[in-house]
Parts: sequence; C-alpha cells; structure tokens
Amino acid sequence: MQTRTEGIVLRSQKYGEADLIVTYLTSDKGIIRAFAKSPRKTKSRFGSSLEPLTHTRISLWGKEHSSMPKITQSDIINSFHQIRENYNDFVSLSKLSEIVLSLTPAEIPSKQIFSFFLNILHFITSSEEDQKDAQHLIAMVRLLATIGYAPRLSGCGKCGAEESYDFYPDSGTTLCAKCASTPLSPAKPFIRINNKVIHFYTHSIEWPINKSNRLKPNDQTLLELSGVLDRHLSHLLSKKLRSSEFIAGACQ
Repeated sequence: MQTRTEGIVLRSQKYGEADLIVTYLTSDKGIIRAFAKSPRKTKSRFGSSLEPLTHTRISLWGKEHSSMPKITQSDIINSFHQIRENYNDFVSLSKLSEIVLSLTPAEIPSKQIFSFFLNILHFITSSEEDQKDAQHLIAMVRLLATIGYAPRLSGCGKCGAEESYDFYPDSGTTLCAKCASTPLSPAKPFIRINNKVIHFYTHSIEWPINKSNRLKPNDQTLLELSGVLDRHLSHLLSKKLRSSEFIAGACQ
C-alpha cells in the first residue's frame, strides 16, 4: 500500500552499511519512522532529502499501520540548509527536535505542532540577527506552550498569588512561600527567578512569533530562563536532554 505525506526530518540514523532509518514529523500522521534503502551509497538528491530538518514530500510503501514503511520517493520542498550550516542554529533546532520526539506520542496527528515547527524553521532562517540566542529560546518556549508542557512562571500555581518568584521543577510552576511549604515534607529544591525573566517568558508566549525579534533580553535573562527550562525538562523526562548535555560539554 502506497501513501503520501509531507514531513520534516527530525532524525536520521545509520542502519547497516548504507541504509537509514528516518524519523519524521508529518502533517497528517504525527511522528513516524521510515526505512530508506541505500541513500548513503551515493550523494544523490534522495540522500540530501533525508538530512535533518529538511521539509519534504514523501511516498511510503508498506502494509497499513506498518511500523517501518519504506521510503520510495522523497522530494525536497525546503532544505533549510542555512540552519545546518550555522552551528548555533543547528544545535538549537536539534534540541527542539529532541523535545518533540520526547514529549509527543508517536503516530498521533497534530497539524498544529507540524505547522508550528515549520514556522520556526522559517523564522530562524529568515532572522537577520547576528546573535539569535533570544530567537532560539523564544522558539523553545513557544514549542513547549504548543505541545502543552510550558511551565508556569507568573503567579503561584496553587493559590494565584502574584508575588511568586520561586520556581519548583517538581511542580512545574512558581509557588508562594505558603503553598510551597508543608509540615509533613522536607523543603523542595527551587530556582529563584526575577521579573525580567518572567516578563521575557510571558512575552515570548503571547507575542506573535514574527514580532518577537523586538524582544531584547540581556544575556543574564537568557541564561537564567534557559536554566529554568532545562531543569523543567529534566524533571519531565527524568533525564537531561542529550542536546543540553552536548551544549554544556561544548561550552566547557
């Protein structure tokens, strides 16, 4: 049975001497894995279409509900080669790919997530900023909001008190001192955050993505929010993202 769809390559894994297993985020099938026969033998356009973050139109062959259909045709819609050629852009988007793979169930269609991810690829590619650290972090915040895993950083997550500046990773929210403390349990680890981080985070979610270049956070705000999100994700996944560990190692 042959099917056709659009997909964004999230991951390509070597299989045997010349084959690949390609993981796609698709518009109508969610996250799927497909088998590519011998694309590594020659530098063909077919092989180029299997590069990470490439937006393609693909034909698949396999039984209905097959867990590993074969890719019979793959046509590039947009290669987004500019992202792969820029180290910081590629590392950042690879992190977003890992988040999607870690927090999105396989084969559950979501046109919203597909459209969002595609828009982010266009957003990063079209940005004329010399330093895109803010755009990378905004993309991460918006992705977490889109898939329903964004932490709450404004007000106490239990009582709604506005003066709450301590983020508790195990609760996924900021909590006031009263709600955070219970007589029967020891104090839980938290991260102290400030108004600048909260405002940048809130605007990152609320502002249209095409206007977010107007946000100009300082380096400390970016560093602090990045730390909060990494701790949040580590708690959700019970492990650190591989991309976060790679970035940390590269910065040492």
